[in-house]
Amino acid sequence: MTAVASFASTKGGVGKTSLVMSLASDLRRRGRSVLLLDCDPNRHLAEWAHRRNDSGVVAIDEITEANVRQTVQAHAPSYDHTLIDLAGFGNLTMLYAFSVSDVVLIPTQQSYMDIKETVRTYKVVSDSVGVLRHTPSCSIVIVRTQAAIQSRVDRHARGLLAEQGVPVFSTQLIERSLVKEMTYTGHGPGEIDPGSNADINVRTLTDEFIAFTASSPTNPLVTRAPLSAAVAP
Repeated sequence: MTAVASFASTKGGVGKTSLVMSLASDLRRRGRSVLLLDCDPNRHLAEWAHRRNDSGVVAIDEITEANVRQTVQAHAPSYDHTLIDLAGFGNLTMLYAFSVSDVVLIPTQQSYMDIKETVRTYKVVSDSVGVLRHTPSCSIVIVRTQAAIQSRVDRHARGLLAEQGVPVFSTQLIERSLVKEMTYTGHGPGEIDPGSNADINVRTLTDEFIAFTASSPTNPLVTRAPLSAAVAP
């Protein structure tokens, strides 16, 4: 059955698209089909999918508040995963995307300003319970971290999120050259250099993403149907 995830932040430039690309590429390595909805006017995710040239990763762009719900309901049942890359600011598209999502992931970097904005986005999702028929499960993913042991700033960031009662993935997306190269080639670290540190990091993050999605209640507004054999990567 399909799983629908929105990637949101009320702050731009936090790493949403890199996170979506990383997950999409690793999901394909597992033989899963992926639908990408690009809500950003810059269309970076749709362009990445075009460079990838993979029939198992399909991107639809020009997604707005007027069509995001209908697009998910019409197309998501044909894919194993639907990943919605929302624009980096709060708007009605974000709320409508939440209304048809099973989960919401909020990427953040580690500065105080980023963490503060992340808490704000988390509260936007939490407050949506009053207007949505289904409130998606929500968690934070820390991205663009350094490849080192836990730093003081990481402890500060996780401590502040814990104080606010905000759940956080245990796996971070580490800033590595293969993750940046992915934006040029369309292929993830595990497809470029299997077994590399970047590959291990993305695989571990994808494992946690799959487990989080599987443990979350499904959204009743999205039709669920068993799929035929997944498209081979």
